[in-house]
Amino acid sequence: MYDAMNSELKLRAEEIAEKCSVPGWDGYGANAVTAAALAEARAFAEAIDSGRLVPEVGAEPDGALTFEWHRSARQTLSVSVHGFGVLHYAALLGTERICGTEAFRARMPQVLRDLIARIEQRDAESFSR
Repeated sequence: MYDAMNSELKLRAEEIAEKCSVPGWDGYGANAVTAAALAEARAFAEAIDSGRLVPEVGAEPDGALTFEWHRSARQTLSVSVHGFGVLHYAALLGTERICGTEAFRARMPQVLRDLIARIEQRDAESFSR
């Protein structure tokens, strides 16, 4: 389901890509965010389930755009979008560290859906105690 959250995420990705569109945008030699990375980030933003936690959008020095779900230092998921048809991700859930690479074909990979749900679930558990 596509809604205002997805539109806002796409807009945020566009704003960040524009700010980071030249080499060295960070003052330390970062790669520019490419048009391919932005196009894939827009598609990824559309694939995020509405009603879920809203991720922060950022840029990495290697030119990727990132989507980060962050509840605490021990409850976080970061997904890097480079524009090559793959998503690189890393999560920290308590003491468990999970990382990997998934193909991206305009649909959210199930492993990422599950990780986002686990972050939401852990947050709900912390409120119920």
